[in-house]
Amino acid sequence: MRLRGVFIAFFLVPLAWGVITLLRAGAAHGVPDCPGLQLGEDGEDHPGPMRQGYTCALDYNVSGGDSTGTATYDQLKYAQEVKRGDLLGQGLLYTLYGTAGTAATVIATRKRADGQRR
Repeated sequence: MRLRGVFIAFFLVPLAWGVITLLRAGAAHGVPDCPGLQLGEDGEDHPGPMRQGYTCALDYNVSGGDSTGTATYDQLKYAQEVKRGDLLGQGLLYTLYGTAGTAATVIATRKRADGQRR
């Protein structure tokens, strides 16, 4: 009976991770997040949500004052959609694996009607 609990725990961990990953995928929508300095169409810093036409300076050179890597709104939106798809795939895989493993463990280690184990 003790070994059954260990096996169930081994499958509950990926199941929980899958559910968490699916929740993260559900939260990856809406306005893309700029991880760097957000520049408006006028080239000035604009805090707040990113808008169409804005550019995100992903890497900023402090000594020179210029950005060394940029991404547009559309590029960040596409990256967000790709990340969401990856998270959905991973979440489904872990959830199915954890569910199948837990179910197989419970079925394989259940008590029979005559009181004997398989």
